Amino acid sequence: MHRATTMLSAKVLADPRSRQTREALPTLELGTRLEQICNLEAMAQVAQWDKSFKPDRVIAYAMASTKVKSGIITAPGAAMRSGGNWYNLAFNCGISPETQEVQSFEFTVGKPIPREEWADHALAPVY
Repeated sequence: MHRATTMLSAKVLADPRSRQTREALPTLELGTRLEQICNLEAMAQVAQWDKSFKPDRVIAYAMASTKVKSGIITAPGAAMRSGGNWYNLAFNCGISPETQEVQSFEFTVGKPIPREEWADHALAPVY
């Protein structure tokens, strides 16, 4: 797994282009909100790690359920959309429920998910 040394989701959320996301997050149930912040962290970390990826969506529970234990959201079966394709993704996201800030993050990008599996996992094609 690639371990992040700098957390990026707070910077992404502070960007003026993220206004709608900033406004929507407080309306979500806490667990969903924390998972969405981890999804933002995943997109930012992958984009920084490999410039050929341009993630525009992450679904933490696409291929397997997430687990939460001791402030760590583990997503062994996440999926990431980039360039019109979905890729397997796994991540561990340490996030504080109190501050709602990512404190640690590690990830692995896997192989592309075959298009014939997208519908089974509710992976939307690019519109």
